[in-house]
Formats: sequence, structure tokens, C-alpha cells
Amino acid sequence: MNSVVIRPFLDFMILCSQHPLCTGAALLLLWLAARRRTDAAAAWRRTRVCLAVAAGVVVVAFLATSLWYMAHDGYASDVEAMVSSVSWWVRTGGPLYHAPDADPQYSVLYGPVVYLATGFFLDLLGPSIQAAKAGAMLALYASVVLLYLSIRRHVSGLLAFGMTTVALLLYWTGGTSSMLVRPDPYILAAVCLGLYGAGCTRRVPAVAAAALALGLAVGLKAHAVLYLLPVLTLLDERHGSLATRWALALGAAVVVAPFALHDGISLVNYLNWLLIGTHHGLELDKLPQLFTRALFFAIPVLVPLSAGRPPANRPWMRRQLVLAWATGNAVVILLAMKPGAGQVHLLPLVPINLAFAARLWPAEGMRGLLFPERLASWRLGAVSAFLVAAVIAGSVSGYRSTRLAECRMQNSTEISADIRRILAEHPDRAIGMGYSGDRNYYHLANLRPLLTFSGNPLLIDAVSLMDSRRAHREIPRATLDALDAGVIDLWLMPRGRQPFRLTNWYPPHDDVFSDEIRARFSTHYRLEGHSAYFDLWGWDQSAVLDGLLVQGESATSLALNLE
Repeated sequence: MNSVVIRPFLDFMILCSQHPLCTGAALLLLWLAARRRTDAAAAWRRTRVCLAVAAGVVVVAFLATSLWYMAHDGYASDVEAMVSSVSWWVRTGGPLYHAPDADPQYSVLYGPVVYLATGFFLDLLGPSIQAAKAGAMLALYASVVLLYLSIRRHVSGLLAFGMTTVALLLYWTGGTSSMLVRPDPYILAAVCLGLYGAGCTRRVPAVAAAALALGLAVGLKAHAVLYLLPVLTLLDERHGSLATRWALALGAAVVVAPFALHDGISLVNYLNWLLIGTHHGLELDKLPQLFTRALFFAIPVLVPLSAGRPPANRPWMRRQLVLAWATGNAVVILLAMKPGAGQVHLLPLVPINLAFAARLWPAEGMRGLLFPERLASWRLGAVSAFLVAAVIAGSVSGYRSTRLAECRMQNSTEISADIRRILAEHPDRAIGMGYSGDRNYYHLANLRPLLTFSGNPLLIDAVSLMDSRRAHREIPRATLDALDAGVIDLWLMPRGRQPFRLTNWYPPHDDVFSDEIRARFSTHYRLEGHSAYFDLWGWDQSAVLDGLLVQGESATSLALNLE
């Protein structure tokens, strides 16, 4: 009987969490049907304690989840494994961006900052999965603190705490993305740094913070300049156009610095990978979902903007600022339709919206907007519906994404121990991580950074190949030749699976690897043994010698015929 009742309720909550804007609209309609005159001060006294306790619970839950994930001996996604491997590879002298037709294939279109930051923590704490996660977590925590300080400039401490808690709930609507070893937590930190810096009363710190935020954001993802448009507009409003020009110039210097100062970071190769990314196209069917999600995130700004007063009478929200904010939102939605992007591109809009909301509400007169003439305004209903929808969407999505991360990291401690045993038993061999199977086997390959941490070379990373295949690029001839030559002496493949057969993330979800690479592999590698989780495929030098003998015999025969 319980399952008959509970299962539909859970399905309903999941549906509500997936469509927060519709959930908020339904709640607003219910509120409008039941609203009545009320005493604003009494209403706030009755609810603020409960809201403060609820906010504290959310913060503790978010903090506990992030610490649990950081301590776990595994990754929730292939992208994290790629970033960690390449970061240590670059830290130990390897190139960050190789040429698209080079024999190694591990580059993607992320900017250099995420690799340099992750590599710094790997070097500081020693190469490990936890060390790679530490940088992302610190960036996330810094973004939360900076957002609170930015909001606190305009509202009370309690309200600033509550609005920061709302940001955490909205981060959670993107799953665990804000906690992962990828550019996203660093972009959140850069955006919040820019928001805080642009609000400084002194010009030099304001310019320096905005420039650093701009440089770091663009150095993480090239399109991240869109998130900083409102920040630069705020800087211009507060400190003038000269300060903005200085911020742009210094920000550009920060963007260029890694390419100019690091011998292993090629600007030409990076631009080539960005160009490859432009061939991914857009998935237009995602537009309704992305638009409604961005609209939901924007409710804290849209509600005070609905007051209807002309911009000339609202100096705290000038037309240029609204235009910069709206333009950034629109173009980000467009770019989020790129395959593999999605809703995670919308997360940096969250701190911008909440910081703007904190600026707008006190300036417009919060009590007048919510309780005009003692009648609870529809705006109060909109804010209340937004908060309830955020709690539902954030808590349900946070719980589900945490369970998914736990599933993807299943047995990671045992798999790590298995890889370390293989490394100890084959100390003089170049070992690489192979790929096979569907998503049920990704968690094995997600521990491939352990091989790079031990000094093994990078040849093939599936994330890079998936990007290339989406852009209709075949595996380069140089990569196949490196496979023939035994650059990787020992491949680890998921036990019992056919080597190099992997489904692509991107539609139409075809095989990442071609029949040719499997044919080359079967010619030059032999199954040597098994571990608990892997098949061990070793390079067969006799196959190379046989090929040379065949070539020699063919050459001798040709010479005799010519004679």
C-alpha cells in the first residue's frame, strides 16, 4: 500500500524538479487564489526563524555533500578524469594542446586555466584524485563567500545568507556540476570575484578584481566573457569608462599570459581545437528547456523590474545594465544548445541574478513591492513560489545527482587498488587505459589519472575523441601508427569486453573507435592476463618483426623481378 502511494508522489516530485518554472507558476496561481490582507511586519517575524533554519539545513547538506565527494576515491564523470590526467601531464612537462593531427589525442576546447589550477594542487598536495578535487572545491567555496559579501552590501546579513542559500539550491539543479573537476566551479568563483570587485568603492581594487575575473573566466572557457558583461557594466557605472578599459586590457593580458609564459601551451593549437568545436552544431530541441530554466533563474531580477517605473527614474538599474544582463543571458542560452553543453552553462547566471536582485529590492523598496497598502502583492506570491520551487528542484536534483555520482564511483577504491597492483607488477612498461562497453564501464576508465600520476604517457583520451568524432574527424593516421609502434606497451581493458568499442556521448551515439583501430590493435596486441577488473593486452613485438620480414621479402622479390 505504501509503495502504491509513495511511488507516484516521488515521480511527481521528480517531475516538479525537472520543470521548476512550471512548478513555480502553478504555486503562484494557488497563492493568488488564497491571498488576503496581512501585516507585513508580523508575517516576517513569523517566518524568518523558519527560513533561517531551513537555510542552515541547506548549507550544511551542500557542504557535507561536497566534502563527501572530495574525499571519495573516484570521479563522477569522464571529463574530470581527462582534466586530472592532462593537468598532471602538463605539470610534468607535456604539451597541453597538441596539433589536431598529432599521434596523441587528449586535447579539448577548455582553456588552460583549469589545467594549471588543477596541476598546481596536484603538485602541492601530491598527485591524487583528492588533490585534483581540492582546487575545484576551494573555488566553489570561494564563490559562495564572495557572493555572500557582494549581496551583503545591499541587504541585511540574514537576508544575504538566505539569498546565498538560494544560490546553492540553484547550483544543485545542475546536479553535482558545481563540485566537479571541470571549469564550472572556477567560472563561478571568477564571476563572484568580478561581482564583488566591481562593487568596491576604491578604483584600483575594483579594476584589478574585474580584470582578474575576466581573464580567469575567459581562460577557462572562451565564451565566459558573456558572464562578465554585467560585471564590466557595473564597473563602468561606478568608476567610469577609463576603469572599464583598463579592466579589459588587463583581463586580456591575463588571458594571454599562459600562452606567452608556458612553453607547453600553444595558442595556435588551442585555436585549432576551438575551431573544431565550432563544427559540433546546435541541438535546437534543447531551446525550450534551456529558456525556461534561464527564465526561472531570472525571477529574482524580473520581479522587481516589473515595478514599471521608467529606467530614468531608477539609477540603480540603468538601461545599459539591463541590456548587458539580457544579452549575456540570451547568448549563453544559444551556446548552451551545443552538444555536450546544456544546463551547466546557465549556472554562472545564478550569482549574477542574485547579486542584481539584492541591488534592486532595497532600492525599489522591498516592503512597498511585497505589501502595497497592506495587501499582499502578487510579487510576494511570485517570490514565495520561486523559493518553494527552488527548494523542490534543488533538493530533489541534489539528492538524485549524489546518488548517481555514488553509482558512477562504485567500487572505485577496489578498482584503484587493482590499478596500483598492476603498476607495481609492471614497473618498466608504458601502461595506458583502454575503453570498451557502455556507461556501465565508464567508471573503470575514470580512474585513468592513476596511470598518468605514475608517469605513464597519454596517447588516447575518449573525451577528446568524442569531440573530434562529433566534428566528423577521424582518428589521425599518426595515432594509428603510434598504436602499431607500441607507444603504449600494456593496455588495460574492462575485463571480458571487446577492446576499443565505446558508445559516443554525442548523437547519433555511434562508436567512438573505428574498425581500423580495432584491426590494428588485434594485429599488434595479445591478451597477457587478467586482473580483478581488467584484461591486460600487451604489445606483440613479433607482429612488427613479421611485418618487417614480409616487407623485406617483398622488396627482394621486386628487385629480382627488376633484374
